[in-house]
Amino acid sequence: MSAVLIAAQVLAGLVTFVCLHELGHVLMARRYGDRSARFTLLGRRNGAWIVATTHTTLADTDSWPGVKVALAGPLFTRLLAEGLGLMLVLGLTPAVARPFVLTVFLLSRTDFWLYTLRDFAAGYLARRSLPGRDIADAVRGGAALVGRSQGQLFALLLSVSTLDLIVGWPRLAATLTGGSL
Repeated sequence: MSAVLIAAQVLAGLVTFVCLHELGHVLMARRYGDRSARFTLLGRRNGAWIVATTHTTLADTDSWPGVKVALAGPLFTRLLAEGLGLMLVLGLTPAVARPFVLTVFLLSRTDFWLYTLRDFAAGYLARRSLPGRDIADAVRGGAALVGRSQGQLFALLLSVSTLDLIVGWPRLAATLTGGSL
């Protein structure tokens, strides 16, 4: 397979992953009644370029539906990773499409952990406001709703996402090397 074809598949996998992540937000928003929920892959808003953002009336995380919409992107892709990993391990992916599927799988498999780590470091430790950041929004809203500190919720999400990554490491390795479960 040529390097150009592999590069094109990796790029297509990245775009597909971003679309699937945003689709998770949209599906959750629609589940809670926002029929106008949609996402923009690339566009302009207030004179600035935006890449992959979801438009929903449930973007405010002062309610449980808003918190769930914020979490839905990373959790949707995490669930998707299980199906893709199984397809890869069982050899159900044609060799010609393997770079594409592997790209979507790797990004989906690490999405929840990477979002949590990034939002914890930038939003909590560095005390930078991160509006529109999935995990930071969910933690901010969830902390107010359950009466806990943001630090406690970040600690919980970091623990869960890290444990998920560690426990899933053998399967991740098997998927990447074409081995068995």
